[in-house]
Amino acid sequence: MEWYYSNNGQQAGPVSQDQLAELYRNGTVKPFDLVWNETMTEWTPIGSVDAFAAYAPAPPLAAAPAPTEAPPTLSAAPPLAAAPASPYAAYGAGGNPEPPTYLWQAIVVTVLCCLPFGIPAIVFSTKVKPAYIAGDYAASLEASKKAKMWCIVALIVGLITNILVFALQIVAAVGSAAANQSYQ
Repeated sequence: MEWYYSNNGQQAGPVSQDQLAELYRNGTVKPFDLVWNETMTEWTPIGSVDAFAAYAPAPPLAAAPAPTEAPPTLSAAPPLAAAPASPYAAYGAGGNPEPPTYLWQAIVVTVLCCLPFGIPAIVFSTKVKPAYIAGDYAASLEASKKAKMWCIVALIVGLITNILVFALQIVAAVGSAAANQSYQ
């Protein structure tokens, strides 16, 4: 019976069963290389064909690795591995996520918008984290809500104040220009 085989992706053959067995035994044909003859319906890895099972190349013997260090003694305990970070590390003891502090927003509205209403925003924003760490989730959530509210109040009051000041400056400039026109 004539056999065909694949070698490096190329079809080879026909060869006799004995010739193919020798190629398989010496490693020229690998266990995953495909073989076929007229009695088969499709190409099959030679390692799966019963006719060649006895000719499979023996796996090489692996040399035992040389010891790199002395084996541990019974009295020496292995070092403890660090505990992996929990995916719930952002949650407190009660399982609730830490509320936002709004600290940077409070600082921005205090400096740029409205100092009197920005100060309470900063005060409440600095109370969020300590209450959360102490385990008082309700207090930290309440401080977060108040910090947000004072940030919004400071922003709105600051914008309204700046718009009014700008409008008054325009009115004053127009009035001053009109007064200068009337004296000439």
